[in-house]
This record gives sequence, structure tokens and C-alpha cells, in this order.
Amino acid sequence: MKRIVIDASVVLKWFLADEEYSQSALALLDKYVFFELEIVAPSLLEYEVLNGLQIAGKRGRIPKDKTIMAVEGFLCLEIEKKDISPFCPRIMHFSETYNLTVYDASYLAMADEEGIELVTADNNLYNRVKKDLKWIKWLGDI
Repeated sequence: MKRIVIDASVVLKWFLADEEYSQSALALLDKYVFFELEIVAPSLLEYEVLNGLQIAGKRGRIPKDKTIMAVEGFLCLEIEKKDISPFCPRIMHFSETYNLTVYDASYLAMADEEGIELVTADNNLYNRVKKDLKWIKWLGDI
């Protein structure tokens, strides 16, 4: 079964239907739910998704009562999340090489160490590394 790393930019599209490429993100979710795809992510995924949902709620993009439901739904998916500690040297490498946040570099490091693709909808991340890292995939191309 194919395994991929996804970042928060993909997960948030599951809950924010007005987002571009939300249908592509939901297609990945369907594959995961029907055991056609394994998804893994760094443990910081939870923090980033909760933060993104909270901000969306404050901006009126999602009703506040739906924010809690979205969080619960996300947690019920039980996506495999891994501690980033083993990836710290690679995280620092990617962060410094591509001038990225440690958060973004964590997804890269995990995908690199696991030898699998990273799927993202983060323009900044994708554009900074796509020339060098052929295993990063743009959600819109899936």
C-alpha cells in the first residue's frame, strides 16, 4: 500500500470547503478511509491543524461550533503521527538550505527519512524545494 506524508495545508482543506483543491484533498482522505493509502505525519500536525481551524473560526470561515466537530473528526481519523526527534538533523538541514520554518522542514525531513512522498498545498514550501526534491508533490497535481 502506498504511504505518503501530508502537511496541515492538505488536512485543513478537508474541513474548509471554500479552499482551492479541497476536492483533491478529500480524494486523498477517501483513499485513506478506504484503506487504499497510508498517511503519516510529524506529531506537530495536530498543533497546526488545531491552530488553522481556530483561525478559520475566528475569521468566520467555519462556524465556531463546527470547529470542535472538525477537531474531533480529525482526531478520530487516527493518522499515524511520529515524534520529530529522530529527524532533527534533517529538519535543521532543510530549514537552513531552503530558508523554511522548522515546521515546514519537519514534513520534508519525515518524508525524506521515510523515503516517501510529501503532499502539500503550501505554495511557499512547494516552490522553494520542487526543483531539488522530486518527491514533494503539489496537491493540485494529484
